[in-house]
Amino acid sequence: MLTQESNEEFSRARQRAFIEEWLSFFRGRSNNLLPFEEIKQSLQLQDAAYKGLQEIELDKIVGSTGRYRDFTRTFLPKNSTTEERWRRVDAVAHSEEGFPPIEVYQVGDVYFVRDGNHRVSVARAHGAKTIEAYIIEYKTPVPIGPDDDLDHILLRMEHADFLKETHLDQLRPGQNVVFTEPGRYRLVEEHIVIHKYLREIACGCEISNEEAVASWYDNVYLPIVELIRERDVLRYFSGRTEADLYAWLILHRAALEAELDALGQVSNEQVLDALEREKANPLAQLLGFFQDRLNLEQVSLKAEYAQFLHETRLDEIRPEQNVLFTEPEGYELAKEHIAFHKFLREVECNCEISYAEAVGSWYDHVYLSLIELIRERDILKYFPGRTESDVYLWLVLRRAAHEAELHTLGQIPDEQVIGDLEQQEAPPSSLTRLAQLFGFKPKPQVLTLPDLK
Repeated sequence: MLTQESNEEFSRARQRAFIEEWLSFFRGRSNNLLPFEEIKQSLQLQDAAYKGLQEIELDKIVGSTGRYRDFTRTFLPKNSTTEERWRRVDAVAHSEEGFPPIEVYQVGDVYFVRDGNHRVSVARAHGAKTIEAYIIEYKTPVPIGPDDDLDHILLRMEHADFLKETHLDQLRPGQNVVFTEPGRYRLVEEHIVIHKYLREIACGCEISNEEAVASWYDNVYLPIVELIRERDVLRYFSGRTEADLYAWLILHRAALEAELDALGQVSNEQVLDALEREKANPLAQLLGFFQDRLNLEQVSLKAEYAQFLHETRLDEIRPEQNVLFTEPEGYELAKEHIAFHKFLREVECNCEISYAEAVGSWYDHVYLSLIELIRERDILKYFPGRTESDVYLWLVLRRAAHEAELHTLGQIPDEQVIGDLEQQEAPPSSLTRLAQLFGFKPKPQVLTLPDLK
């Protein structure tokens, strides 16, 4: 009885993990645990202290030392390789003795599992809010919260290093030099060094690092930022900062000077004029952008398709197959669905099946059955420019979301999913539209252009 209960709980956990992966794809957010060793190296963590046994919040456990690839950000199992261990831990959790405390590293306000990843996964699957843990705390130079990803943490570290190196926050308390991309702070530090060198040549004297930083801020950075504000250039770059544009304009000016063979002769105003001339013809820029993007995506799409066939051998197992997606991510998601189907088949028969058998079974009993309904109901007319495979994935997502919402795992038939879609007043014509039906936020756009008027 306990084995069957553990089987069902693991199946539910894998189903939720599958849904989480889908949702993270549509939201454009990473669903991965943070790797402790990379965080430790990036933040140069050294000072550690043993804090003893404490009760900690499960929601604040965001990473692991070695198992960060096996679980989602909420510690749901990503694959079936963890099943046997997960079920054993689950059986202990159901017993009177319960499982022992885990071991974690604390960094800021979050924790990384040193030992006990499966215990965390099982505890969260059971709805627990806290868990006992032996804690080793590392002092961190920057704050870290439960919602931070690796890029956010690295940016904070770069910002902290920049201020430590330049003391700009002390020299100019009102400064707001903040970047949204890693690597830009190093560019500014190099620019300050060059500015110091040029100042010393001009005066025939030595100046302190502090004087060079203040002079760069007052005479180089601020004039460009004031021009950016005056021209309202930031409106073209949604989600970016004035510091981002400063760095971009410096690089753009260097490119113009090289192109015109006019070293040091291109002013800030000329760079901004060139930018505004480009924006004066947004249609041409838009067409150029999408042409470049289309070429890159077509190459990526073909590569993903070739990799999909290489891994699944679907073209050999089912020569008549026509699984074609219009987005590269579709093939990766289809492979995840095959893996999940393999897991469910093995749970059902209490045996192991080969990957090739799982691929054939998925195609015959899952993919084709839904494709036939799509053809019968002529659903593809709602999705111009898309394929049956695209619609298959979108409908699988829709069913998974409904089952998660209603707590009815595996109880919503294909016909009901398609019927619900047909009852929409305005059937979705794109991935973004379908995602919006569930209240999901679309992935961030790569480029934001001004309104075409």
